[in-house]
Amino acid sequence: MRWFAGVGVAGLAVAGAVLLRPATVYTHTPITTSIVFQKEIAQIFQRKCFQCHTEGNISMSLTTYKDARPWAVAIKEEILERRMPPWSAVNGYGHFANDMSLTAREVSIILAWADGGAPSGVLLADESKPPVFVPPLGGWDQGTPDVLLTVASDQKVEAASPDRTARFEVATGLAQAKWLRALQLNPGDRRAVRYAAIYDAASGRWLGTWTPGHLNTSLPDGVGIQLPAKGKLAVEIGYRGTDEAVSGEAELGLYFSEKRPAQVAMPLEIAAAPAIVPAGRTRERVRTETVLKAPTTASALWPRLGAGAKSIEVTAIRPNGVVEPLLWLKNYRPDWPSSYVFREPITLPAGTRLVMTAYYDNATGTALQARPAVSVTAFPPSRPPATLAP
Repeated sequence: MRWFAGVGVAGLAVAGAVLLRPATVYTHTPITTSIVFQKEIAQIFQRKCFQCHTEGNISMSLTTYKDARPWAVAIKEEILERRMPPWSAVNGYGHFANDMSLTAREVSIILAWADGGAPSGVLLADESKPPVFVPPLGGWDQGTPDVLLTVASDQKVEAASPDRTARFEVATGLAQAKWLRALQLNPGDRRAVRYAAIYDAASGRWLGTWTPGHLNTSLPDGVGIQLPAKGKLAVEIGYRGTDEAVSGEAELGLYFSEKRPAQVAMPLEIAAAPAIVPAGRTRERVRTETVLKAPTTASALWPRLGAGAKSIEVTAIRPNGVVEPLLWLKNYRPDWPSSYVFREPITLPAGTRLVMTAYYDNATGTALQARPAVSVTAFPPSRPPATLAP
């Protein structure tokens, strides 16, 4: 019995030692990744996020580790849900110069960082300073504009106001017709502006857009659009309320060619007749097509879909039957509209059918009118496109 008692006491002693052994206590999230903010993450954010996420911009700043670390879990969720960056075009259906989407590698790096404890990565670094260059807000990408116009000088955006769109007309002040080659909008307060679209007021022709990720519209070299003397421009601006009331004023810079361009851009729009989407209806299809009467080169698309739009696809069907997808917005984001600038302009032969198919959901109790349209920056090709036999 003494032996058993000794064993029992010894056992209790061992158990007590185990129970009293100091446990590992984490004062922060365990770090399980070698990917760090100061290197890989900051470089990705610089390429794909700083367009919106800097100080004084439309979304919270992510330029420093102290800015970004509290948002690590939210960033992961936004990426997994494909909400951020706000780029609706599906990969493989057109290739675009202004593509803001994350690559598969960039997604995997950010997710590994967030799941691995979101480390800073540089010991004793000043985590309140950006580790990479942060582009300044404002300024002109192509130098001083030839003409500078003030837009919405008396417009106010109230604090925490909902998203809204306002339209303004502004005289160009041109004494004679000129050839437009580029334009850029400069919002007075980037916190309150989501996008802007510029049109010729008389014809309604689309001239260009501004978004936080695509600051200017530039026509391809040797291409121009004629603006008439004493004409007016219509500027459509999408506003979003911030934490305080701010001015909605903006500046519009116009750039002109000194002489007539080699190729004159022509108005081209794929527009459907108005269609009624009944109350409660989902997946209501609206389809239309436009046939090209002459060889045409397209360099950019600007979809305008209106309320209830869920998706849109634009396809070119060449005369020989070859189908070429130009754009597919699978999950259309009306709060973040964008133009889509082809990485390389696409030349299509005469007889090509441009087909637009849009889908609408109507969750309201009344019918809504759907009238999708896509404006195309189009001009005659420098040389006739080759025609393949069917």
